[in-house]
Amino acid sequence: MSSLRLPIQTASIAISLMSAGGIACLSLFDIPELQSQPASRSLPSIRWLFSRGSHIFPTASLVSTAGFAYLAINTLPQGRAVTQLLSLGSNSTKINAYLAAAVLNFAIGPFTSTMVPTNFRLIELNEQKGGARSEKSAKEGKFGAGERSAEESTGGKGDVNQFTDLSNPQTHARNESSAEEDKEVRELLGKFGRLNAVRAVLMGAGGVAGVIAAQL
Repeated sequence: MSSLRLPIQTASIAISLMSAGGIACLSLFDIPELQSQPASRSLPSIRWLFSRGSHIFPTASLVSTAGFAYLAINTLPQGRAVTQLLSLGSNSTKINAYLAAAVLNFAIGPFTSTMVPTNFRLIELNEQKGGARSEKSAKEGKFGAGERSAEESTGGKGDVNQFTDLSNPQTHARNESSAEEDKEVRELLGKFGRLNAVRAVLMGAGGVAGVIAAQL
């Protein structure tokens, strides 16, 4: 048995389950709280969450996926080629459980692509209201209300470095929101919350599959 197997197994399971919990908290706690606020307040906050989440959860997904894939390969009987992992019927239950854990953790990437229209609409509305990604972005960013598209905002056009910006969320966009905008944002947040919950289930199921594999 490789000396790396136990620490990789522990880390992969822990990262998967902790990330699933973090993602679930967005849907269970953060989103309902943001829906209770006017869009002029909720939009900068969700923009901040998008930015922070994009730096954490994709990395966590890739690390846990790589860890579970390594464990599946490491569990192969001596003499079997890595390509034989695709022969699910001839694999042991342990190997297939690790493969399932890897696939489930990786799946949040492709699934997140279905959320892009919803997320970008929220970012677009934040830009229109003069919202920023953070307090530092609001103070030092070189952009005005409605000057950037969602794509430009995500790309950091005229903004401070998002990888070194550790400031808190902007508390209020520059412009107030209307009742119609508040309603649209509440609906968009609700849709994001439901889709985001699916990501939590995928990653959580991956962690559980990893736990099962470890017990076999």
